[in-house]
Amino acid sequence: MKDVYLDWAATTPADPEILRSSLEPSLEAYANPSSNHWLGRQAKQSLEESRTSLMRALGISKGSLVFTGSGSEADHIPLLALLHRLKPLDIRRAPHVIVSTIEHSAIDCQIRALQKLGVEVSWINPDSQGHVDPDQVAARLRKETVLVTVMGVNNETGAIQNISAIGQRIKDTAQGIGMKKPWFHVDAVQMLGKLAMREVPDYADSFAISAHKVRGPRGIGALWLSRPLEAFACGGGQEGGIRPGTENLFGVLAFRHVVEKVSESLENHNVHALMLESRLIEGVSRIKGALLVPQRRPRDAGYVPSIISIAFPGLGGEIIVRALSDRKIAVSTGSACSSNRRRQGRRVLQAMGVPDDISFSTIRLSTGPLTTPEDIDAFLEHAEDLYRKLKT
Repeated sequence: MKDVYLDWAATTPADPEILRSSLEPSLEAYANPSSNHWLGRQAKQSLEESRTSLMRALGISKGSLVFTGSGSEADHIPLLALLHRLKPLDIRRAPHVIVSTIEHSAIDCQIRALQKLGVEVSWINPDSQGHVDPDQVAARLRKETVLVTVMGVNNETGAIQNISAIGQRIKDTAQGIGMKKPWFHVDAVQMLGKLAMREVPDYADSFAISAHKVRGPRGIGALWLSRPLEAFACGGGQEGGIRPGTENLFGVLAFRHVVEKVSESLENHNVHALMLESRLIEGVSRIKGALLVPQRRPRDAGYVPSIISIAFPGLGGEIIVRALSDRKIAVSTGSACSSNRRRQGRRVLQAMGVPDDISFSTIRLSTGPLTTPEDIDAFLEHAEDLYRKLKT
């Protein structure tokens, strides 16, 4: 049996053609882009051309794009900028932030660290379907609120958040109570390659993306900013002083090309993902006792079709993941970034109100352009067999 990879939300198989074609120019432009000699200027030109092309591929014509080492780092920059606002001797003026409880661990963990330092946090639970209510965000705004962060697409359920409605409610409510509009950050890592990004800058102040989610290399991400911010980390002044460190030109070149490719193929990829989603949902409905978390139908506009969570009550999610792995089928129990932190392993599902016995038995499937119908059929066959044999 061939390997079946159904963990695209964790990382994607790199595009070998793009990686190979990006390596040669990065070898030629080997100098530090910050160097003032002709070789440095050559590297700098390649870097800036890639930045411009990447923004164009995203459909964005305003603001700026900062290259980072990962999507997590891109998420951290706006959050750590809050440290400039901490006033240890004046607790009454502690900055206040609003965060959804279904954020990726890059956001969730960093916010909890800031909370220990004095930042006040209002947490917002989603509804039972995994969606954050814009009115709930607006209701928690107060004059001390300096940042709101809500992810674009949840990495465990595939739930699409209404970023435009949330952004507009933040703006309208802030104006209504006479306060400065807080910074609105969006973790868009799972949006890239699944949804068009061009409208996000109309409502958000920043968003984070990552190359390895769209068949690019690991170790390169980007942060879009509507305007400059005062970053907490400082160094050599690279990336406009927002992200210190010599730029990864190979990663930047590859990032540019994978985003150009995925942007051109977005419609076809979505058609393919919808076909796989229908096949998967129909197949799960035939497995006695198995259920989708949350329940959804094919082509539900509230979710991206390529990320689906499935529960097998009576069988631990980690057990079925290992059993499927033994049969060369790769799935996960949720975010790979929190797989070593068991305390938070079911955090997203618990925030949705999913009962513990169901969340404990849930696994995540995520598909991509290379996933075949035969891959889905293989998963369904083996999952049903294992569930029948192993459930308690």
